[in-house]
Amino acid sequence: MSNLNEKDIADYMEGDNMPMTTKEIFEVKYREIDEDLIEWDELINEVSNKEKALVEWKELYQVHSDKIIAETDFKALYGANNQKVRDNHVKQELSSWYDTIKDLEFSIDWIGRRISFLRELIRVKRTIMESKQ
Repeated sequence: MSNLNEKDIADYMEGDNMPMTTKEIFEVKYREIDEDLIEWDELINEVSNKEKALVEWKELYQVHSDKIIAETDFKALYGANNQKVRDNHVKQELSSWYDTIKDLEFSIDWIGRRISFLRELIRVKRTIMESKQ
């Protein structure tokens, strides 16, 4: 996502319309390292909270899954009582919980990728700053 807004674009268009250099684009488009560090810190805290929530949801899901399996006559309902039938039944019964678990897993994965990106971005920015000095 660019940090350029409509005003920045309008100001640029009203100017001498000379193309921006790569350096100018980098300085306009990308934020300061301290903002990246703040986001990095916030994401680390967020992923920690989501990992705790994920463990709790999985434990709760397992308890209810075991209860459903113990109380359901799969042979009467589906004509079979194998692992696949039981798993599908539980997933259907606890579909909103299953969706919550999957959402947390996807979110944790995305945050992990974002943290890796920020780590490299900060390293590159630091290298550029050091080379300017």
